[in-house]
Amino acid sequence: MMKNRKRTTEEYIVLSISGASALCIAPFFFIRAFHSEWAIALLDLFTVISTTVLFTYVYNTGKILVARWLLALLCIGIVVATISLKGAQQIVWLYPALIGIFFLLNPKQSLFIATVMVIGLGIFLWDQLNYIFIVQYIFSTLITLLFSYAFADRMLRQQTQLKELSVKDPLTGAGNRRAMEEELLRITEQSSALKHHTPCLILIDLDEFKKINDQFGHSVGDNILRDFADLASQKLTHDDHLFRFGGEEFVVISHHSNLEKATILAELLRESIDQHSFDNNLHVTISIGIAEYSHDETGFEWIGRADKAMYKAKNAGRNLCCVAA
Repeated sequence: MMKNRKRTTEEYIVLSISGASALCIAPFFFIRAFHSEWAIALLDLFTVISTTVLFTYVYNTGKILVARWLLALLCIGIVVATISLKGAQQIVWLYPALIGIFFLLNPKQSLFIATVMVIGLGIFLWDQLNYIFIVQYIFSTLITLLFSYAFADRMLRQQTQLKELSVKDPLTGAGNRRAMEEELLRITEQSSALKHHTPCLILIDLDEFKKINDQFGHSVGDNILRDFADLASQKLTHDDHLFRFGGEEFVVISHHSNLEKATILAELLRESIDQHSFDNNLHVTISIGIAEYSHDETGFEWIGRADKAMYKAKNAGRNLCCVAA
């Protein structure tokens, strides 16, 4: 059941379009039936039932991949069928259908499908329309397509940017703490499926970073954090993910790994930072704690073991890697 899960924007769009369609078209079924227009009445009834089923499915499951395509195809099919049965007077239904398609599918897919539908209907209705109506049809549909595409494309770009901002640290570009916690939760929830590999967590702390901020200022400290994230990212593979845990602490979650490989990666990171000349020719070192995931432990317990190992490295003189017990 979905009542305890926050719904996505895409779910709300599918629910809104399917629900509104069912509610708005239902009265037309009774009007058509009252006037014995059975063909169009049955089409209206089919639309109401189909959109209601889609609404119920998405409401209960939250799955929209198939539902949005079915709803888009339903918009196209119902409009084409309505105009075919009742003629050009039903063309007003084309415009909400076009807008609905752009809300349901990505902008390029929507533009292609909507353009084909507009051209096809234009050819079908050509003999039924006078020249003034044809000009109105061409320009009104063109404006609708252009405005809908521009709006949908803009909305998609903003959603992508917002999604990136919600999971990325704005200073370093690494994943933020929220993204890290979601990744830890995903791993711990799937712990029973981790049979052929065990993820490892590498907790990194920049040594004596407060002294750098106090002596050289926060702008220099920020540059060092950015440079560290860039250097670390260059050493990681697509199975490794870097997160900023907070302040000068970072976490690398290494998938499809083991303790030996994670230790090699940690040493590689430590050496690359130790050999790098940072802003103002500063020499920076890092202390690292490494912990292999132990089945059935929580994410906080896992990172806690890595934290203890990291403090062992600090207490042993810094610029070291220690493995958690």
